[in-house]
Amino acid sequence: MKKKFIKSICLLAAAVIALMPSCSKDKLAELNAPQNAVGFIIPENIFTNVILNMPRSNYAVIGGGMQYFSTYKEVPAVGDKYYSFNGATVDFGTATTGFYTNNLNRLYVLDNALTAADVNKKAIVRILKVYTYHQLTDVAGDVPYFDALKGESGLLSPKYDTQQAIYMDMLKELKESAELLNAANPTFTTGDLFYKGDISKWKKFAYTLMLRLGMRLSEVSPADAQTWVQTAIAGGVMTSDADIAKIIYANTTGNINAKTQGLVNGDYASPGGDNVEGGKYAATFIDRMKTTNDPRLPVVSVVWQPSGATYSANNTPAVQRGMVSASLNTRPTDFDTYSEPSQLVLNLAAPIIIMGPAEANLLLAEAALRGWSTGTSAATAYNNGVRSGMTQWALWPTVGVSSGVITTAQIDAYLLANPYVATASTEAQMEQINTQKWLSMFGDDYEVYANWRRTGYPRLKKVNYTGNVTGGFMFRRFALPISEKLVNADNYLAALSRQGFSESTDDNLLTKVWWDKKPGLPFNFN
Repeated sequence: MKKKFIKSICLLAAAVIALMPSCSKDKLAELNAPQNAVGFIIPENIFTNVILNMPRSNYAVIGGGMQYFSTYKEVPAVGDKYYSFNGATVDFGTATTGFYTNNLNRLYVLDNALTAADVNKKAIVRILKVYTYHQLTDVAGDVPYFDALKGESGLLSPKYDTQQAIYMDMLKELKESAELLNAANPTFTTGDLFYKGDISKWKKFAYTLMLRLGMRLSEVSPADAQTWVQTAIAGGVMTSDADIAKIIYANTTGNINAKTQGLVNGDYASPGGDNVEGGKYAATFIDRMKTTNDPRLPVVSVVWQPSGATYSANNTPAVQRGMVSASLNTRPTDFDTYSEPSQLVLNLAAPIIIMGPAEANLLLAEAALRGWSTGTSAATAYNNGVRSGMTQWALWPTVGVSSGVITTAQIDAYLLANPYVATASTEAQMEQINTQKWLSMFGDDYEVYANWRRTGYPRLKKVNYTGNVTGGFMFRRFALPISEKLVNADNYLAALSRQGFSESTDDNLLTKVWWDKKPGLPFNFN
């Protein structure tokens, strides 16, 4: 009887075990999976995220170095005083802002999620990959490119490619991608914050980017520059405000302009008084607009005038005043009389222009000046560029005393008083075109910085601040992250050596990237 009882118990246990789920490794892994995680990729959503992350928080040191902003404080960074190396290191890989860990990784994931049939989508991914890489190489020079993002295959120490090789491949990628775009094929739609799937506008985006990168070769390889510039023009570049690639924001949680928020939190949290970093607009920027009666001055600039315990904004051009870069190291008694960004500029709902016809037209003007046929004269293209650089401010909502609406009459009056001088020397015309680009692309620090290194314009003030690390001259590149020495030492040190400097010399701020070949170092300082 005892044996039968034991046998029954064993049979029951076996039945229970048979009903239990398998304890395989896969099943155990499922137990550890986040319950709310999405187990699949939605390309449209990733694409939107890529666009939202395109306007990286521009390095504050570029805004100071390009003399849009100045400060009286001895801020421990390069800034407008070129005082230290802080803030001038390229961001390879922080979790939220790094080039590789941010958009390049997203584009890699997105590309792998698409199928061969997604011809338009994959072409646009390639275009945005070029946009991201060109910003990275323009500030850093040689970087991992062909071997980058191959960690899954075991390549954890990518070689650094020369900027020349990177540029030639980026231009090839733009040409192939633009030619693949076809309005008859499916594309991103609701996730496309720029064009809602309008392929004709994406073609213009690709060719305008090609125009920018082709012109970047103007000093280092004029023949290649001419070829690519003419290819871009033949393909069709941006010509009207309807072509602008922009992101529209709203002053609500999760929808604000992060770059504007950076300005507000960094220095302009409250009007007037003693700003956090002691920052104001630079005299180089304000004086240029003031002396030419530029109608953009009352749009972008105000003086906060005290009235008892409160301040009121005054955007009257006559009262605007810029602080001379590196001229002060203590708070001046007349601090309140200097200009600051207007509430329109600091609006958390302000848009961001990624690329537009103001730049395209000014590049066309330069191409015409160089004799690279554009189908229009340099003067006409210049005038079109000026107009676009002014009418684009209508995208900004009116805030306080400042409106972004600049009338046709105002623009006509500006061009009449400041005409394009086609009879001037080639260099004088080059200065006029590229100084206007500096004014028209206010806020696009990466591109203004690159264009200044290529052309030498605008003319900046020499910085004579005691203790500056560049001899008073504007820095020419950013440092590679020192962390690379820990994880990719051989390739990192080879890249430094190939570009003419080492960790021990600390001269990387004045060492040029490959395409930066304008004669003379430094040049065009007042």
